[in-house]
Amino acid sequence: MTGPARSGDVPRLKALWQAAFGDDMAVIDRFFQSLFRPDSTVVCRDGDDAVAMAHWLPMTVCHDGKGWPVAYVYAVATDEAHRGRGYCRDMLEYFARTLPEQGVRGLVLVPGSGSLRQLYRRYGFSDYTAVALQTLDVGAAAGTWEAIEPPEYLMLREELLDQQAYVSCSVPILSFQRDLAAHYGGGLYRLESNGVTGVGCGAVDGDGEGVIYELLWPGDRQAGADLMAAALGVSRLLVRTPGEGTPFAMARWLTEMPPVSAPYLGLALD
Repeated sequence: MTGPARSGDVPRLKALWQAAFGDDMAVIDRFFQSLFRPDSTVVCRDGDDAVAMAHWLPMTVCHDGKGWPVAYVYAVATDEAHRGRGYCRDMLEYFARTLPEQGVRGLVLVPGSGSLRQLYRRYGFSDYTAVALQTLDVGAAAGTWEAIEPPEYLMLREELLDQQAYVSCSVPILSFQRDLAAHYGGGLYRLESNGVTGVGCGAVDGDGEGVIYELLWPGDRQAGADLMAAALGVSRLLVRTPGEGTPFAMARWLTEMPPVSAPYLGLALD
């Protein structure tokens, strides 16, 4: 049976999450405290036991002053003993049937691997956004940086992306992104150098290198990367910025596709 989650499912859903993704329980707890809602979570049941789950979060494709609501599909997981039974497909089809009545135009997700990208193609998704990825060795930072709160980050982010198509998220989603990054030694940052203002979100991986989930910097990318490295206390970064080269999010449209191709989506709660 496929349908909305119940509040009593939470312990089981946390266990599914940890088994599928290996995240620390502190991260999982934060998601369920801040973003979980039973009516935006679908589960598949074996008897009364939730054996698969998928969540959706509200985001908006923005361009030229217009917006198109989409559902960001997140943390799709199936109990290992119940895989291969089509539960992922069933949950996506449940979203496809029920979300248009809430004004949602399409489903957007970021596959965690090439094999998952191929799986989602079979379920009607196609590549929709791309990013530029670059590994950089960094030098001395020429400027300043400071950790900032999600509302300020959101305001600056939307100012920096105003001249292009992009996917916008909410303060609660940014708050979880901040907490996720902070758990791994990072956060949300305002960057300043020679009159240029930018923002970045990043963390430190298990090897002590920086992972920049988003760098929005109007000038030379290296200058922004140097500031993020100073904020994180690292000397080497994997940097994700607007651009082309690496397929990122996929989309499946439930109504007419918005007249926007390849918007930028960088913050994926990954």
